[in-house]
Parts: sequence; C-alpha cells; structure tokens
Amino acid sequence: MRKKCTPYFKKHLIQSFTLLLAGLTCTFALAAPVELEMQQGTLIGEQAGTVASFKSIPFAVPPIGDRRWKEPVAAPAWRGKRLATAFSPQCSQEPYAQGSMFTSPSPPSSEDCLYLNVWSANVNAEKPAAVMVWIHGGALTRGTGGSAFYDGTKLAEKGVVLVTINYRLGPFGYLAHSALTQESEHGSSGNYGTLDQIAALQWVQNNIASFGGDPSNVTIFGESAGSWSVNHLTASPLAAGLFQRAIGESGAKFDPMPLLATESNSVPSAQATGERFAEHLGAKEIAQLRRMTSDEILDGFATFKSQGFSQPNVDGWVFPDHIAKIYRDGKQNVVSLLIGSNADEGTNLMAPPKEAESAAKMFEQMGGDFTDQLLAVYNFEENFVSASYAMFRDMIFTWNMSRWATLASDRNKDTWLYYFTFAPPAPMQGKLGAYHAAEIRYVFNNESFTFDGSKATRSEAKLGDMLSDYWVNFAKTGIPSSEKGPVWPRYDRVDMSYMTIDKKFEVKQNLLQRELNIVNAIMARRWDD
Repeated sequence: MRKKCTPYFKKHLIQSFTLLLAGLTCTFALAAPVELEMQQGTLIGEQAGTVASFKSIPFAVPPIGDRRWKEPVAAPAWRGKRLATAFSPQCSQEPYAQGSMFTSPSPPSSEDCLYLNVWSANVNAEKPAAVMVWIHGGALTRGTGGSAFYDGTKLAEKGVVLVTINYRLGPFGYLAHSALTQESEHGSSGNYGTLDQIAALQWVQNNIASFGGDPSNVTIFGESAGSWSVNHLTASPLAAGLFQRAIGESGAKFDPMPLLATESNSVPSAQATGERFAEHLGAKEIAQLRRMTSDEILDGFATFKSQGFSQPNVDGWVFPDHIAKIYRDGKQNVVSLLIGSNADEGTNLMAPPKEAESAAKMFEQMGGDFTDQLLAVYNFEENFVSASYAMFRDMIFTWNMSRWATLASDRNKDTWLYYFTFAPPAPMQGKLGAYHAAEIRYVFNNESFTFDGSKATRSEAKLGDMLSDYWVNFAKTGIPSSEKGPVWPRYDRVDMSYMTIDKKFEVKQNLLQRELNIVNAIMARRWDD
C-alpha cells in the first residue's frame, strides 16, 4: 500500500513525524533551531555542530491539479517563518519490489514534492563556498533527495554547501502526449523531470548565496538515473550557465532517444507512447488524466509495458537532438567533468542466469551480428554467469561512461574518468563486489550508513574520507585531489588514463579496451539501424 500525502503546506508537522518514523531522516546530536533570511522568506532550520541544515524548501509551485504535466513555475514567497527541519514527501512513485536491496520503509509520497534541502557550515561567512547539487537515482521512476544516504553533513564539514533535490518521476515526469504538446508554448511535452532539475538549479542561482554558497561555482552530481540526469543537463541548452562542473556516477545516455512526435527506426514517438498510456487508462482527454488520482496513474503505469517510457525525448527545446549527437557535434555545455562506473554493476540489478542457454540468448539479443565476437571476448564458455554480468556491466554502464569521457575531452581537457572496484563487506560479506551504487556512501563520507546495519570497517572509513576529498576538491577547484591519495591525470582519447578506486587508489590506462571495442561496434550498429 502506498502512503499518500496531502499538499505539504497543510500537514507539515504530521509528515515530519511520519518521516521520522519511516527512518528516512538522520539522527543528529542535539540540534538547535537556527533562522535564515532568504528571498522567499524566513526559514527555521537546525544547527548541529558547525553545520546548519534546512529541509523542504519549495523551489517550484506544486505540480498538482491542472498543473500536472506542465512546466515548473518558481515557488512564491511565504509569510511568516517556515519550519525547515523535516524532509518533504518523495515524489509519487511505486516502491521498490520486496527483496531489492534498495527497499526501505516507504515514506509518504505526493505530487506536491518539488522541494530541496541544504546543508551549510558557511552561513554568514565572508567568503562564499563551492556548491554541490545532488540528483538522486532510481531509474527516473523512484527515489528522493531525502534519503539518509545523501545526508550532506560530512560534505558541508569539508567546506561545500550541499543541496539535494526532488524531481517528478515516472509518468508524472516523462509523459508526452500530443495534447500536452499543443498546450505548451514551446511545443514540448514529456521532459518535466528534467525541467524540474533545471528549475532547482535556477533556484540555486537566485538563493544559494543566502546559505553561504557561491552561485558561480556550482557542481551537479548524481548516480545511476541521477547520473543520466547530469548527462542530460550537460546536453540541454536550457541548463547552460547554471553549473560549472559535473560528476556522473554510473549513468549516461549515448544510444538513440525517442523523438517527440516522429517514429524513428521502429522506435515509436514519445507522444505515441503517451497516447497509448492514456488509452490504457481509458482516458480520451488530458482533462480526464488530470482528474485521476496519483494512485490510479501509478497503477496504470505498473501494468503498462513500454520500453523507454520513463526517459526524456528529443523535443527540439529541452533537447534539440539526441544527446549522443549533441556531444558528437560539440554542442554540449562545456563543463569540467568527473565520471565513471563500478566493476560489478549488475550483481544487485539482475538475477544470475540459471543456464547457459538463456544466457546465450541474452548475448544474441545484445550482440546481433557480433554475437560470436561478444561470446569470445567475455569468455562465455569458461563461465557464462560471470560473462553475463560483465557484458551487462559494459553495455549499460562502462561503455556509456567511457564514451562520455571521450567525447567530452575533445572539447574540454578538464575531464577525469574513474573505475570503482572496492567491494563493500556488507551486505552479503562482499559477495556482490563493487555493486551498482556501492560508491555513494563513500562519496558522501557516510560509510556508517550500511544497508544491513553492520558497522563500517576501518578500510571503509579511510575510503570514505579520501573519496569525498576528491569529489569536494573537484567542486572547489575543478581538479579532483586528495592529500591522502595519488595525483589524478586527466582523461583523453590518446592516453585514456583513469583512476581505479579501491583500498588503494591507482592510475591506469585503457579501461577494458578489448571489451569496449566490441561494445562500441555494437552501439554503432544501433545508429546504423
């Protein structure tokens, strides 16, 4: 059962208590109230040690009622003082399936969810601090900026102002429809989640100075769908100038995107898919869809089978072209870039194949004319399970991040690539390896927040301290560095240097080149087709 939530302004205190029970907020040591004046009004946050936190700050008008599936509008000012000590509801979404390592007590959800959170140890300081804006993952269908894993205290203590955001998800964030396109003065529909992220970054430009942040030194970063989002924002002209640096962890989009109104290579247009979804729900008009409850929309989404429904489309406004072509033509927003992926991305995302025959079919589906070469490169005959995981990792993650680094470095030498190989001891005594999202706890220096409640090891504490140094110093200076680790060389298509992140940080070259060469040929065929 979903936990439903009425508009946030009406039941702030009730939701604060519910969120606390849900275990989503962090436990702070005797936090004291602290007031802050900003353009929108006065906030009452919490001060714990040197760090002040302010949660549930509205950056856009609630996208509810007739505002469902419309472009975000900046939130207005409020009267009096606004309590900012508890996270807002997460955006409407289906919970993770039982058994997923990402399953947790489900907090309230609502379409009234466009809020952000700020941690700062720099309020009232003379010199503004670098700003880091975190975009959560979850396949663009799940997640929240209010997760304990994203608590910004440790990064704020290292000298940045940390922001986490919410954005519309699933059918609320990415539904395209011809009627919605006609409504839009820009002739666009379906990219609402990306527009929410842009609206949050515009809020940062206008307001972060009040928190001690420097609006001219902003780094966006995210993992999985958050990294997709970082990749999207670097390609959207609407985001130009809103950030100077970007960090992407395990997620980019360099295969063909759906077009807004035109079928392409047997891929239906985003509008056509959205119109089929409306028919699936029995709605002939957008007004009918807007009258449905969020639960009705989500129930329909759960039973609607369509590949690529929850993703941006090429609409000519938010995205003038495919992201791959924008980068190929050198038309992306030129920013310093730090990106990479993990060595065992698939171990917590897909079940291991039980027999060689089913694994071979997966290779054939992915490889097409290159199937025999793909089977040979990944040593399928020796171990079809490990081969399947490695192929999945490279097709979905390693190749996209490598491709991103290569194309970005052609225009900006300030590009760095990493490969995360550290296997956390929990959960499952390290058997998942360097699984998808394994690096997040260390990036935030929150290694004590383990999935199974076990105590972090000394090696994990050391890794978290050093990895967060590299990320924070990249945000501050544009160069990833740590006094405790080696110098990180820039990436280019000639040297192809990258940093291996493990108990020991090591500089290497030519990441998985044998594997990525064949994957590159397969990806090129997709464009030919």
